[in-house]
Amino acid sequence: MSDTDVTLPEDPQAYVEQVMAEIAEEVRVRRASGDLPPKLERELDELFLAHSPVAGRGGDLGDALRMVDAATFIDPVVPVESERAAGAVVKKGMRSLLLWYVGWLTHQMSQSASAVSRALHIVDDRLQQLERQVEGQHVPAAGVVEFPGLDGVEAWWVGPAAAAVAKAPGRVLHAACGDGWFVRRVQEAGGDAYGVDPRPRLVETASLGVLDLRAEPLGEHLRAVAASGLGGVVLSGMVEGMAAAERGRLLAAIGTRLAPGGTLLVHSVTRQTWEAPDAPPEADLAAGRPLRPEAWCRLLEQSGYEATAQPGPGGDDYLVTAVRSALTSPYAPAER
Repeated sequence: MSDTDVTLPEDPQAYVEQVMAEIAEEVRVRRASGDLPPKLERELDELFLAHSPVAGRGGDLGDALRMVDAATFIDPVVPVESERAAGAVVKKGMRSLLLWYVGWLTHQMSQSASAVSRALHIVDDRLQQLERQVEGQHVPAAGVVEFPGLDGVEAWWVGPAAAAVAKAPGRVLHAACGDGWFVRRVQEAGGDAYGVDPRPRLVETASLGVLDLRAEPLGEHLRAVAASGLGGVVLSGMVEGMAAAERGRLLAAIGTRLAPGGTLLVHSVTRQTWEAPDAPPEADLAAGRPLRPEAWCRLLEQSGYEATAQPGPGGDDYLVTAVRSALTSPYAPAER
C-alpha cells in the first residue's frame, strides 16, 4: 500500500481521543476480570509517563501528581522468573536471604517519596488558590443550594433523569447526592451509580447499605477519576451559585472524565425561583446566579454535546440533558 492510499481521519484530535477512550474501556474490563494485575498496570503507567510527558499530552499538575502517587510505593519483592531451569531457584533463594534488607531500604524510600508527594499536593492546592484569585474568585467555592419540593425522590425530573442514565456506558456520578436518594433510583432502574457530596454530615448519617456515597468536593473527586471513566454525570443543587470561571472549570473537568456517548444532566432552578422571597439564604450568599435553559444548551453545544432543555411543570426549574458526541475531544473549553 502506498502513502497515497492511507485515509486520514477528518479530525485527528477527535480520532485520538476516541482511541484513548476505547483503550480506557478495555483497561476497565480487564481490571474488573482480573486479567490486568496491579503490578503490570503500574509498570505500564511508568512507561507511558517516561515516553509521553504530561506537558505534551494536555495534562495538568494534577495528572502528574496522580502518577507520582502511583509510583510512591516501591515493591521489595523482586521477580524470580528465569529462562534457565535452576535460575528461578537461585533467584528465589537470593530474594529470601535479602528480602529483610531490601525491604528496609524500600520502606525508607517509599516514606521519602510519600513525603515529597504530599508536599507537591500542597503546592498544587496553593497554585489553584492563586489561580482563583487571579480570575477574580475571592470567594469560597459555591456550595449546595437545595429548594424544598424541587429536589428529592418525589421531584418531577427524577424519573426522566434516571431513565436517561440507566443505560449509560459506565458509572453514573450524582453530585450533591445527600443520602443517596437519586443513586438508589438509578440502581432500581438498572444503572450503576454512586454519589459525592461536600457535606460530610449528610453522607455519614445516611443509611448507606450497599450505596457508594463519598463525602468530598466534586472538583477534587473528578481529578481522581480516570479519563473517560464515567458514563453519566448528574448535577443538582450545584451549578446555580457558581461564578462563570468556576462553572467553566467544572465543565472542563467533566469533559475529560465523561466517556464518548455519555450523558450530562443539569437540574437547575430559574432566575425567578432563585430570587424569590422564600429562597434559601444560601442563594443570597452565592457568587453567581442561575443560567437560563437556552444558555446552558448553547454552552454545552459549544463543548461538543447535543443538549435539550425540559421545563418543570410549574416553571420553577428545568432539566438539561446533554449527550456527549462520540467524536468530540473530552477537553471541553472553559467558560470565560
